[in-house]
Amino acid sequence: MTEYSSKDAVEFALAGNTSKFKDAVNQMMSDKIGQAVELKKVDVAANFMKTQEVEPEVTVEPVASLEELKNAETTEV
Repeated sequence: MTEYSSKDAVEFALAGNTSKFKDAVNQMMSDKIGQAVELKKVDVAANFMKTQEVEPEVTVEPVASLEELKNAETTEV
């Protein structure tokens, strides 16, 4: 299969050679998609089964408000 460049595709379009233009564009797109798939494979392989650190969720519930504590101190005496 012939390797086409974007320059070739433009020249085919300007010359009116639609068949070659179509072949060039399809080949270039196929190459780009193949490269993207290969990059994704490498990314997935590198991150597969990699543990992610998840911080536990902490919720803090107030025991008593400041006013309640002050009232408790004065009433306990």
